[in-house]
Amino acid sequence: MVQYFSRLLLMAILLAVSAVWPACAPLAPGMVQVLPSGESVPAGTVVNASAFIEIIPSGATTFAETHTLSLSTGLSDARWNVIVMVDGRQAAVIPKEGPLVYVNGFLLSYPTTRDVSVRIVVDGRVPPDASGEAVVVLDCAELNSQGQVVGGSDFQVTRRVDTLSAFPGATTATQAPFPATSPASTPFPVIAPVASLCLAFAFAWDQRR
Repeated sequence: MVQYFSRLLLMAILLAVSAVWPACAPLAPGMVQVLPSGESVPAGTVVNASAFIEIIPSGATTFAETHTLSLSTGLSDARWNVIVMVDGRQAAVIPKEGPLVYVNGFLLSYPTTRDVSVRIVVDGRVPPDASGEAVVVLDCAELNSQGQVVGGSDFQVTRRVDTLSAFPGATTATQAPFPATSPASTPFPVIAPVASLCLAFAFAWDQRR
């Protein structure tokens, strides 16, 4: 009898904890597209990436209000357009510039009967000094109230960076042409014989007259 009541008490405690403890919302990324396409991109190239993230609730709400959706990129001069969709309609639009975007959990927290998703568009330039390495085009993760990544929520899109012989806009060194010699810069050893011949020709012509 005591064992039976102990089990009931344990179940009641577990139910109470699950009701107040915020459960993480699994992030289901889909429709990921990166332009230019391919597994590698040249250094210095402008890259455009888009993704659609479906938020699958696993608790009392679609997303914990105390949590944050973190978005980041390794592209330079990044520009973002993040749209929170609720039941297929725009609920919030977040334009942003820079490597990081944080979406407050309040914007994603709805009753589980609602359909919540996030559309992400980011564009930027592959750093010119990243040749031979990998660049993070898009990284998204759920952060808890302490700013730590919730296990299993991290999703990342990377591309290998190709090496270029010269980056767009870079100047290419060329060999200067050999300078032409002007008459004024003709060395004296060349002028002297020419002058002597002219004098000899003038003297011979005078003798014939």
